[in-house]
Amino acid sequence: MQIDQIFSFIVENREVLTTFVIALIAVIKLTAWGKAQAAALDAVVGIIERMGVREVKAAIARTETALPAAAKDALKDSVAKADPKKSPLSTAWRVVREVSRGL
Repeated sequence: MQIDQIFSFIVENREVLTTFVIALIAVIKLTAWGKAQAAALDAVVGIIERMGVREVKAAIARTETALPAAAKDALKDSVAKADPKKSPLSTAWRVVREVSRGL
């Protein structure tokens, strides 16, 4: 009896379920892409911090003002991870910041 109900639910709501699956795949892909971008940014900032290249740091500081708020936050997080003098925000605070930005 339960299998029949499940099958009828799937048949009756296949458009909704298809949309849900597509949205879920998109979220997973975007999350993976965002993590890859963050890892690349962390690597580049880490190299710049270790090398101490003043010209590059100055150029980044000049262009930072033109970046969107999310990009500025990502850059600050990466610098805080790479620079031993700075402490990065906790994961909880970063999640709160992103959720509040979405509202």
